[in-house]
Amino acid sequence: MEQERLKCILSLLKRHELTLREREFVKAVEKYFHENGKITAQQESVLEGIYREKMWIRKVFLSPSHPSKCRSSKVV
Repeated sequence: MEQERLKCILSLLKRHELTLREREFVKAVEKYFHENGKITAQQESVLEGIYREKMWIRKVFLSPSHPSKCRSSKVV
């Protein structure tokens, strides 16, 4: 995962209501990233899943007054 995308996702997740486990996971990923300069593939996968879920909830239940998306580095 590119550094800018990771920073964008972490920033956006801080603005959303997260469960206790999600908050703890995000904090652990941030700590790991600051210590190692990268995250693992498993951390990336879980983080992307949390991000997609929160963006889906926002899209379905909230008015998208100002959509904010982090560009994916993955080609679909």
